[in-house]
Amino acid sequence: MTFENNFINHSKDYIFSANETLANQREQSFRKILKNNYDKKNNESLKNITISDLSKFDYFYKYENKAPKVSVLDSINYEIRVVNGMCQNFEDDNIEIRNLQNYDFNSFLDQDNNNSDDIIIDLNKIFLNSGIFFNIKNDTKLNIRLIHDTSDNFTVFQNNFINFKKNCEINFEDHFNLSHNTINNINYNTKVEECAVVKHNIFQDFSSSNKLYLTSNTVCKKNSSYNQNTYNFSKGFVRNFHNISLNGEFAKASLKGCFFLKDENICTNKTNIVHNAEHCISDQTYKGILNHNSKANYYSNTFVSENAQKTEGYQLSKGILLTDHCSFFSKPELRIFADDVKCSHGSTIGPVDETALYYLRSRGINKNEAMKMIISSFIEEDLQNLDHQARIIISNNLTNFLNSLSDD
Repeated sequence: MTFENNFINHSKDYIFSANETLANQREQSFRKILKNNYDKKNNESLKNITISDLSKFDYFYKYENKAPKVSVLDSINYEIRVVNGMCQNFEDDNIEIRNLQNYDFNSFLDQDNNNSDDIIIDLNKIFLNSGIFFNIKNDTKLNIRLIHDTSDNFTVFQNNFINFKKNCEINFEDHFNLSHNTINNINYNTKVEECAVVKHNIFQDFSSSNKLYLTSNTVCKKNSSYNQNTYNFSKGFVRNFHNISLNGEFAKASLKGCFFLKDENICTNKTNIVHNAEHCISDQTYKGILNHNSKANYYSNTFVSENAQKTEGYQLSKGILLTDHCSFFSKPELRIFADDVKCSHGSTIGPVDETALYYLRSRGINKNEAMKMIISSFIEEDLQNLDHQARIIISNNLTNFLNSLSDD
């Protein structure tokens, strides 16, 4: 179905469809996409994306009998199953979860958005059909497992709001379990309040018939810590764009990712951290293993404002190319307006280290097993701080990826 038909025929299905202000914003975004009126120069959001492919799809969204569920496994462990962007409304002494309602339009209008010229965010705004509010209450220590379950042929355009309150310590996991022929355009708006500590692990593993556009905007306040780790084993297209604003002194943030691509798969990644306060520390590190004809890019940006003295900011990207036909483009960027900082960036992309390969083979290890050992060691350091269950998930997916090398 054409973009125009989707916009016109389903206009009453969207959240906030009766709100005049948002209706005007939707109309503006619609015209912008229709006219392809985007700044093409240095616009990372348009890389590896064809606008015509984005604007022509079959919009399908309805409520189903398969119910979302919140399971309290014990005093600190929660499992939340989100079905087609919808959750079970739930509240106890630790958390509050509820679906986005029409009266939440002010939160939607006021969200901290670093993507003013991003077609994915514009599409999310136009076709918004779901959203969830998460409130993690003060002083809680929890493990939260969030499972995204999307039915066949659904198009989910979701806008979520997560508030991690003061002094909480949270291990938060996102698992994307997608069915066939789905489009998931998900935008997170996250606030990490004073002295909160958040570890956010994202696991992406689904078939080639699915597409995931994941965007996050996170604001960190004084003495808070936010660490995000994204692991992409998907056969389908994935776009991971993650932004953080360090707005309080001594805030810390880390955006790390590993992706494993093969066949004709494409993945596009961007991380962006803005330092707005003194004594803040940030780290952006992405690693990729690419095989066959796969393609990836990674854009990392660190912005240090003039108010952010005593800043430390680090960027690093590494890639291993297993064939001559795959490609990985990396673009680090530093913009520094303070004079008392420690900042660095680096990028290394190339084939497997032939010296290491020769060393292993000279000790009786065949080429395929030697390749597996080198690739495993490449990401081993990124697994050190994960809990046991997360390591098992990554280990299983990594084994499947490495076994696929044997089929070449």
